[in-house]
Amino acid sequence: MIMKSRQVVIFAATLILVTRVADAQTHLDTTRIDQAVISKLSAQFGIKSKVIVHLDLTQTFQTKSRWSLVVAKQPDEESSVTDGVGDRMGAVSFCFVENDEPDCSEEMFLAKYREAKVSFVSGEPAFHELIASDVVFSGPGRTLPLLKIKSCMNRGANGNCGVSTFLFAYDRKAERFRVVFFNMMGRNNNQETRVVENGPLLGSVIVAYPTSDAPFTYFVEVYKRTSDSDYPLALRYRGHTGYGDGNPLAVIDAEMPETLRRLGLWKIGDALPVPPRMPGGCTRLVMRKGVEWCEPH
Repeated sequence: MIMKSRQVVIFAATLILVTRVADAQTHLDTTRIDQAVISKLSAQFGIKSKVIVHLDLTQTFQTKSRWSLVVAKQPDEESSVTDGVGDRMGAVSFCFVENDEPDCSEEMFLAKYREAKVSFVSGEPAFHELIASDVVFSGPGRTLPLLKIKSCMNRGANGNCGVSTFLFAYDRKAERFRVVFFNMMGRNNNQETRVVENGPLLGSVIVAYPTSDAPFTYFVEVYKRTSDSDYPLALRYRGHTGYGDGNPLAVIDAEMPETLRRLGLWKIGDALPVPPRMPGGCTRLVMRKGVEWCEPH
């Protein structure tokens, strides 16, 4: 009995030691990767950037080699780029790192969408604000992962900017990440690009943006993934949600019944779709003039 207890203690101590060694090795690997990114960006731009995000992609995407996304930002005070009010904006760089070899070029972003409105001036990265860099899942049971990157470029005096949304999939055959979806729009008029992670539109991308003529409502677009490399447009219509109508729901949530109806996934009399994030104080969902509406009581 005493011998078994000692064996248990020795096994537990060994397990703790192995775990600590593995954690230390992971930390060293992460530090080495970050330093490689900083060195590469310093050589490229002459400014020392600071790592603000380190995302290990290896396990989630089941990659053949170790892959990481490292996001680094230049100090604002050292930047030569200014916004519409004269404030300096340190560039944000996105680096895909295979093992410890970073690729911080724009080629990863522009390879599929060279015709899109993404431009780089005088060798300076166009991104100056990180909004999101995380993994979303486009398949049931948290499968078919995608890397989502949202960032701002060309910020103006009114706070508006071009919000770029990229979705990257891991191409197992080519052993690299590549863009499968991209769009860019402003952010001052309730525009939104959303990856749907549950419900009947799981894996789809929904986009809402304002019209430029009367009646002033919003266009809604749905992009559905049909293969590993394609997000074609499946639906586009002019919605009923008006500018500044007072509805606490986001435009995409307000239009959801109509969006689903047009895709044959909802009909009048069915339960109303519940938004993934309910606004504070919202206790009742109703339909009002073709739009889902949130009421406080």
